[in-house]
Order: sequence, then C-alpha cells, then structure tokens
Amino acid sequence: MSDRDSARFVRQAHAIVRDLMVPRPLRYWADFLTTIGVAYVAFAAYLAASPFSLPQGAAFVVSGLAMYRAVVFTHEITHHRGESFGAFRFAWNVLCGIPMLMPSFMYGNHNGHHTSDAYGTWSDPEYILHSPAWRFKVVAFLLLPLLYPILVVLRFLVFTPLALMSNRLNRFVWTYGSSLYVMNESYRRDYDAAAETGSRWVQECACWILTWSIAALTLTGRIDWTTIGKTYLVFFFWMAINQVRTLAAHRYRSDANQPVTYLDQLLDTNTFPRGSWLPELWAPVGLRYHALHHLLPVMPYHSMAAAHRRLMARLPPDSPYHQTVRPGLWEVLSGLVLDREFAMRPERPSPASLADR
Repeated sequence: MSDRDSARFVRQAHAIVRDLMVPRPLRYWADFLTTIGVAYVAFAAYLAASPFSLPQGAAFVVSGLAMYRAVVFTHEITHHRGESFGAFRFAWNVLCGIPMLMPSFMYGNHNGHHTSDAYGTWSDPEYILHSPAWRFKVVAFLLLPLLYPILVVLRFLVFTPLALMSNRLNRFVWTYGSSLYVMNESYRRDYDAAAETGSRWVQECACWILTWSIAALTLTGRIDWTTIGKTYLVFFFWMAINQVRTLAAHRYRSDANQPVTYLDQLLDTNTFPRGSWLPELWAPVGLRYHALHHLLPVMPYHSMAAAHRRLMARLPPDSPYHQTVRPGLWEVLSGLVLDREFAMRPERPSPASLADR
C-alpha cells in the first residue's frame, strides 16, 4: 500500500469521525477517580477478608480489574499532552502511577510504537518480532507477569539510588529499565531530554521513597509477609490480563527491517467489537478498538465505540478498517500461539451502526 493511498484513507476516516475527536475532561476525571476509588476500597476489603472466603475472592477480582483499568489511563495520558491534561497527569501519578510503581515517565516512549519508521521494526518497543523462536517468545511473554511485580520493586528500590549517584549508571537505568511495556528484546530506550526533566526525577524519587518505606515497614514487622504475598497476587492477576490484551492487539506480521505505512499498521492491528461488558474488562479504556487507535491515535477513549460504529457503517465493506475486525480473543490468541493465520470473518454493520450514519 503506497503512502499516498495510506494518507488518503486516513483523511477519509478522520473526516467521518472528526466531531468525535475532542476529549471530555470531566469524563476522564469522573471515570478515573471512580475507578481508583473502587480499586483501593476493594483492595482493603481483600486484605481484611477471611482467607479463601467468597468475599475475599470477590474483592480480589474487583480490586485487580479496577487497578488494571486505572493504570491503563497512562495510555491516554501519553497521547494527550496538552495543558488541559497537566492536572489530570499529576493526579494520576499521585493516586495511581506512583503507588503502583508505574509513573507516567516510564510510558513516555510509547509514541514510538506509532511512527511509520519504527512500527514493527527493531526500534518498536511494543512489538514481538517474528522469528523461528516465535512460540517461545509468545509463551515467555505470557509468563512474564510472574516476575513483573518483583522487577518493578527492584527497579526503584535498587536502581534509582544508583542512577542518582552516577551519570553512567543513570544512562544504563534509563536505557534498559525505564520502559513500562517492552515486548521487543532488541529495544533500547534512547537517552533523550525526557531523561533529565524534573518531572522524571520527582516521580523517580517518589517511587524510591515508597519502596524503601514498604521495605522498612516489612523488615520491622509492621507489614507482615502475608500482606506482601496478597499484594503480589493482585498485581500478578491484572498484569497477566494485560499481557493477554497486549499480545492480542496485533498480528505481528511486519518485517523488522522494513518501515510500513500507517495503513499497513492498521492492517496489522486487531479490533474486538463483539461482546458488551467482557471486552471492557480485559481491554478497558478503548483498547478493544486498537486498530482505530492506530488509525487515529488522539481519538479519546470515550468516543471509540461511536467512532467504530460510524466507520463500519460509512466505509465500504471491503475497506482496510473492516479487515481488522476479529472473531474473538480466543481465535486470535490461539492463532498467535500456534503461529498460524486465523479465518477472517468481517463484521456486518449492525442496526445501531447504520442508525449512526
């Protein structure tokens, strides 16, 4: 697909949904504050509940899913960097990013995943490069949540003070340990201006103080190891769901040595429109419409469902966007694990989408 054809299609899609591109700050604030409130209340109930009881199990699931949804807002923050999002970014870091040890600076390299020069190549942090060891890579990626909660604690407990002591170590920490989601084993984060910002160091030191405080309280017996174990299980739970969601976002058929057009990005990305509440749990904050996100990265999450319906209704049935619709999560995951293509069953426009013309 030529760059001209790609640009023409993007302009066509943008014209169809232009009125949906404006973020609604009140929606962001209400959604996030409600979500993070539910996460903390449910987490407290989980810790206080009787072991292996039904209330404990219910609180575990609710707290994990709410934490997951709250953390995913970092994706929106990365794509909306205007002044209107400054206060929201600050609140998100204070209430979620720093307490979860996933501050916003660690996702600052995400936009590289969207550039035509980097997508699907050695420079893309969020892409599993296809190779003879494909199945091993996929299985290893799905098992990484067993280590993630431990690694993120060590990242700030040990490596932040090292970064503060030495410029050379700081470059190492930034290059190898300051990317939130890395799927590409060859990726190294560039040491750029973002590494030296005051915001990065404030977030870095806040996470450092938090991890050392928890370590001190644990070693002195004020936090028991059972609580640490329970916390680990909650983090493992939602991180495992995120690994599945991330893996299912793309087809991973790009050539690592060949840059692609934006339209090629779209065709390598998946859309999961079927189902109502379940996809919102495993792919929250608009991530079920990942092809739409790659087509129009600044589309706010709260407009994605309406935008999807409109594109499905107004674009030709054989359009590239229609070709991103997948039959379901299981079909995509099984195809990825087995390294095979899955049958494409384009979705017909629904009555609701036709009404949105």
